Amino acid sequence: MIIRGIGPGERAIAWIVPNRQEAKRGHLDRYLVTVAEIERVTGEKIPVADYAKHEKPARSWLIPRGCDKG
Repeated sequence: MIIRGIGPGERAIAWIVPNRQEAKRGHLDRYLVTVAEIERVTGEKIPVADYAKHEKPARSWLIPRGCDKG
């Protein structure tokens, strides 16, 4: 899960990726879920704006230029 911004500009994106060989980076969008789904599965409360918990982007966000993904 990644949360960006604060206040009315807050956005969130989340995935539930299975621990299987076919789960590859090129298939990441198949595993997109809402933050609400992460909360349901884990039983944990995620500190993100309520409106952002129920939004699921159509596809994963682009990786910013220069990001080392670390």
